[in-house]
Amino acid sequence: MSNLLYLPDWTVTEYEIDSDGAYRIPASYDTAPDHCEKCGAVGNLYKHGTKKTVFVDAPVHGRQTFIEVTRLRFRCRDCGGTFMQPLPDMDDTRRMTVRCRDYIARQALLKPNTHVAEDVGVNEKVIRQISSENSEVLLAEHFATLRAPRVLGIDELKIGKEMRAIFTDVETSWPIELLPGRSSEEVVHFLGNLPGRKETEVVTIDMWRPYREAVAYAMPQAVIVVDKWHVLRIANDAMETARRRYQGLLKDKDRRELKRGKAIFLKAPYNLTDSELLNLDGWLKNVPELRGAYETKEAFKAIWKHKNSDDAKEALHAWRAGVPKHLLNLFRPAMTATKNWEREVLNYFDHGRFTNAPTEARNRVIKMTNRLGAGYSFDAIRARALLGKRPGRVKAEKIAAEKARKASMVECDICKALFEPSGLEVSHVTPISAGGSSGPENRMRVCPECHRFHTKEWFKPHDDSTPLSE
Repeated sequence: MSNLLYLPDWTVTEYEIDSDGAYRIPASYDTAPDHCEKCGAVGNLYKHGTKKTVFVDAPVHGRQTFIEVTRLRFRCRDCGGTFMQPLPDMDDTRRMTVRCRDYIARQALLKPNTHVAEDVGVNEKVIRQISSENSEVLLAEHFATLRAPRVLGIDELKIGKEMRAIFTDVETSWPIELLPGRSSEEVVHFLGNLPGRKETEVVTIDMWRPYREAVAYAMPQAVIVVDKWHVLRIANDAMETARRRYQGLLKDKDRRELKRGKAIFLKAPYNLTDSELLNLDGWLKNVPELRGAYETKEAFKAIWKHKNSDDAKEALHAWRAGVPKHLLNLFRPAMTATKNWEREVLNYFDHGRFTNAPTEARNRVIKMTNRLGAGYSFDAIRARALLGKRPGRVKAEKIAAEKARKASMVECDICKALFEPSGLEVSHVTPISAGGSSGPENRMRVCPECHRFHTKEWFKPHDDSTPLSE
């Protein structure tokens, strides 16, 4: 029978809302122990008083919830020992329900500890302890099943005044590891020990040489792709420099107007509103200094519209040769970067056109988590970065995993049911002893049941004796 707690074998008769707006629920557990917890004697217990204990439950209707349990005490006639009534739904160590502990463990990966503590009604220290214990278990499970993704993204972010390397599965947009640093030794060590590293096909990085060297050493088969955004940003920086230089020559009113409209020089034209396009056209027609930088920047961005690396390479070389002389110094960083990283830049066009955008997105979320939870240790941030999945993502991952599992299943050649590949056995259509070959044309993949019961006419001898097994 259900009760207000939705826990079996509990009796709840009423509840109240206290002055703090929290639920107070008096309750008792109906199941008595059948043996002594001290000596193990069975059937020789008697009640020895009661004790009221308050347990914290998970929030209900947005309110903190406390269960006031009237708990029995028992004494053993054999050993004389006393003990409290066992409560399997409660965590005695922390004076809370098991489901409340599980709720805290999940929420602490998604919210700051102070927010979870306020929601539940416990000390923040308890939240940290539960979160730490849960993270240890989940991280152990994570690394036990960790494998290199098909498309790996490598980037870095600053946490606690240190640059940390982050590794992401680009296709699922989820990080697989966050390192304490980003040195070449740390990156090489992680990649060199990453299970399945030889199966990685593409690695997206920014233009930091140690990443390229580490990937070439640990994953020589992988194609390195420089993130498009990092390359295009160099041209945008050149445009910004040109704008600021001209802006410094203007009077106050015009200078403020140009500064307010700085975004129109960086956005793609199709992302501008009609008024922004009109404003941009006015500046470019009247200011040759801005028009030349803008046209050179847009010509550079147009390279990424090509469909393959050959056309892109030709366009890139033509762009470098066509930069106006008075703009050479301005765009020299873009020219140098595309020369030094030309192969990795052009790999973008022929290998899935992957970018590091998913990694950059995770970086933003991790930084936000760090800001909201001021004072987090690196280990706490790392646990939240790797394990803090919203319910929607968890559900989507489960559905994808189940879909992949079904896709990998193989049909039994006899009963046509689907099984895991390892669950099928190879059976010969005609036994080798009866003249059958060992080639694939004489083999079928059958499930254990079909392999056990499958018989053919050739099993039978010429007389009417019992059929022989294969």
